[in-house]
Amino acid sequence: MSDPFRFVMSTEIIYGIGTSKQIGTIAAARGIKKAFIVSDQGVKQAKLLEPIQGALQEQGIETALFYDVEQSSSVQSVDKGAEMVRTQGYDGIIAIGGGSAIDTAKAMGAVATNGGHCSDYAGINKIKLPPVPVIALPTTSGTSAEITDVAVIADRAKHARIGVRSPFVVPAIALVDPLLTVSMPPHVTASTGMDALTHAIESYTNTATAEPTEVMALEAIRIIGEHLRGAVANGNNIHARERMSMACLLAGIAFKNTRLGILHAITGPFCGYYEVPHGVANAVILPHVMRFNMLGNLEKFAKIAQALGVKTENMSCREAALSAIGAVQDLLSDVGLPETFKGMKLDESLISQIASEAVKSGNLTINPRKATKEDLIAICRSVF
Repeated sequence: MSDPFRFVMSTEIIYGIGTSKQIGTIAAARGIKKAFIVSDQGVKQAKLLEPIQGALQEQGIETALFYDVEQSSSVQSVDKGAEMVRTQGYDGIIAIGGGSAIDTAKAMGAVATNGGHCSDYAGINKIKLPPVPVIALPTTSGTSAEITDVAVIADRAKHARIGVRSPFVVPAIALVDPLLTVSMPPHVTASTGMDALTHAIESYTNTATAEPTEVMALEAIRIIGEHLRGAVANGNNIHARERMSMACLLAGIAFKNTRLGILHAITGPFCGYYEVPHGVANAVILPHVMRFNMLGNLEKFAKIAQALGVKTENMSCREAALSAIGAVQDLLSDVGLPETFKGMKLDESLISQIASEAVKSGNLTINPRKATKEDLIAICRSVF
């Protein structure tokens, strides 16, 4: 018998190879007349914007391009774009890019209708008015920003990554076309793919899981273990790209309904202080968090090992759980991501401050093993 659970998905998901060609008719069907396209320089250079803009214009929709989103979206970009949306009367936002572009667009839509500045809405449920609707087209397979109810934005003046969390920041539509991910270079494919793996593992192992999310998270783990290497090795491998898009989507649906764990509690402030890409930080710290959390649920970590292709038939439960960590380390090595931060010249004196901020995260309350500030410090030090 299943335990009671609550499951929410408010974003319409349109998935499949070539579906991005429908953007014009989809936007028109929602009554959009003026579309503000939010993206970044990498997407522009990959020439992904022209077909999107053209499809919108074919439907008589006026468009404007905003492609100044940084590697980590900033409060300044949000405020600048929101002012343009508000004063120039855009009634729809089209976000095309990775997590930074999509989160920027989500926050823009909210600030445009609610006024003020992005930083005013850091926290939970501070947005009171419906936003300008966002249609999100992800070009990476990792963040799941296209379906989540939080926009993570960098406030560099405060060395922080703030979370604007509200049902109002959820994109209206996620248009997931695996073909848009083909232009991702190998290192981005690797880091975003590992980001999706961290989402799946933390959702699967935390204490807020339910049967539907466990099924999706474990399947996401299996798909990533089977196809991330192929996507990194050959970006034109459409089958691997499609499978990674599906894994990202499944992991995102799962963690939207469960939240995450201490890994994301750590990497929020960690990336604020160090400017390390979120996916890279998650990937490097993941095995260390798994080693700490393993005691909280040996059986689930053993199942993670099986999902990652480890033959566990002749292992004890503890041996199988430990082998999951080794499988993740092998995956990290195979896709060319570092195992530590030793070569990055990061200031270790900031670890205590990072742990002080991380321990305040609500993700600690659902982590499979109780963690103190000292535990988080030890985890951070282990990756240097």
